Amino acid sequence: MLRDRAFVTADLNTYATIARQWGRPDVVDAILHGPELRYVGPANRIYWKHSDYQKRSGSLDATTAFLARFVKAMSDAGVPLITGTDAPTIPGLAPGFALHDDLDALQRAGLTRYQVLAAATRTPGAMIRRAQPDAAPFGTVAVGSRADLVLSAGNPLADLATLRQPLGVMANGRWYARADLQALLDDVATTYAAAAAPR
Repeated sequence: MLRDRAFVTADLNTYATIARQWGRPDVVDAILHGPELRYVGPANRIYWKHSDYQKRSGSLDATTAFLARFVKAMSDAGVPLITGTDAPTIPGLAPGFALHDDLDALQRAGLTRYQVLAAATRTPGAMIRRAQPDAAPFGTVAVGSRADLVLSAGNPLADLATLRQPLGVMANGRWYARADLQALLDDVATTYAAAAAPR
């Protein structure tokens, strides 16, 4: 991967989420009654409800531990890592929220908070620039880069959790204060609740 300059999506969270509910009906039940369910679309709620991970036997703990070591080894070798999850049909992977869980998983795997933040910002920008050289640069705070910024109350290099409650977000040059972000979430929840309501 390093030789071929490949970018790798270091999604530790998806597998860890599956492992947590493997053979554990209580975990799946908690997920299905959790607050993040409000932000999951009706189709994915159906997938969550009919998931059968809780019916499986055995343990995925050894594989989960191996994947964490593998990601750390790739990071140590200089393989460019990117954060993200892409499996909203798996119970517990609510879009947006799952990304923060992935950041935490990467930190637990031994990456520094700086490396974790780079995997969520600078490195994806470098990947897009390679694929689309004419695209506006993003992922760094620099003249000419797209204005995508998160304003947090604390320093994420000291604690990644501060990113879960941003004071505001600048997305492609447009500012969204915390109240605006909450309104967007509320709209999603209202839309999904209406779509899921019996007719």
